[in-house]
Amino acid sequence: MTETTPQSTDLASALLAAEPAEREQLLRSADPTELNATLQALGHRRDVTAAAILVQADSVVDDRALRKSARRELHRLRSMGIEPPAAPASSAPAPPAETQPTILDVSEAWATDIDPTGSRALWLVAERPLGGIWFAALLLNDTRGLQDLNLVETTRKRFQRDFEASQAGAGTWIGLPGDYSLRLVREAVDLTREVGAGLPTRYQAFRDVLGEAPGPPERGLIYDTVSPVEINFNPGWLDDSPRLLGEPEIAGWYVPMPSELRARALEVAHAPAVGLLVPGHTPEQQALQLVSEAARDGLTRVVRRGLRRRLEETGYIFLQTDRLAPARLAAAAARGLDETSGVAAERHPLMRVLIAAGLARLIGGETVGARRASDVLVELIERAMQQESQGGGQIETRPSGLILPR
Repeated sequence: MTETTPQSTDLASALLAAEPAEREQLLRSADPTELNATLQALGHRRDVTAAAILVQADSVVDDRALRKSARRELHRLRSMGIEPPAAPASSAPAPPAETQPTILDVSEAWATDIDPTGSRALWLVAERPLGGIWFAALLLNDTRGLQDLNLVETTRKRFQRDFEASQAGAGTWIGLPGDYSLRLVREAVDLTREVGAGLPTRYQAFRDVLGEAPGPPERGLIYDTVSPVEINFNPGWLDDSPRLLGEPEIAGWYVPMPSELRARALEVAHAPAVGLLVPGHTPEQQALQLVSEAARDGLTRVVRRGLRRRLEETGYIFLQTDRLAPARLAAAAARGLDETSGVAAERHPLMRVLIAAGLARLIGGETVGARRASDVLVELIERAMQQESQGGGQIETRPSGLILPR
């Protein structure tokens, strides 16, 4: 615990004696080190006023670590039965409409493509009634949820300058409908809670300004153009889905693999160098078995659901950038990940390639003779899939465009 100093004792006394409006000024202007010690001192006072100060500190202090300290000390008081007083109902006249909390409509929404880790940026704009805009910048991840959020009041001119600079950087930006973008945020929020992580501190302010959607998207925007019925009538789209790796938005994707599979992947990579071959247990058959094990262990429900959404969103990016053929393949690959599709994960053509990429990353630093083990393993999986497709009369599914770690 931070040592109590005379300065922190004085600040604690001043806060306890002040009115709420005066406390806010004291909290905002205090030295961070002194304020941290003061918050800890308040957390040891069996006093409802101390609890009220901690609640106020959590809402007005800018420093994230200090807000966390305030919440921790408030939890300490509550564990001792000390609750902050409820805010009294105000009899004062209502403030002007501009200062009242008002849910604003999203007037613009822009999103990037999705990187190999499953993250994308989402920018939302809402017009303020008396001029200027609210600008929210969010980072969404398809297996971890809402990762970061920033919400500021700014001008249209400044936003436009920042937006043009970001577009000139890297990646693909597209516009989204405002209500749909809020549903993507709600999906990320629900996922954050599902995996047991904490939401960004500013999410409450975001919800106060832009509201919260009632739920995630009911279906991806891609299906307004490429319908599920059309996908069902074209099974070759799913078979051709590995061709998507030739698109820049998908190059580098992989399925993350649990570290427990590393030893098994190395064993399979060394299999072609072993002189003794057991009938029915060739290196190619071992490679296919490894892919099946990796699909079972790596394609968890959360990962599979995240990849499905990633493919749907990327398919919509293809539509918005006049690439209908890849959009169809992405939609078919996404539908193939639906639990009701009947497609086993280890039989999904694109997932096989992304699983191979994930396994290669596990053994990226190893060698087999003079070669990289990841190269040997991917070639072995590729050869095994070729042999299987030739034997079963299916089309060839090669992991073309696969980017391996160097």
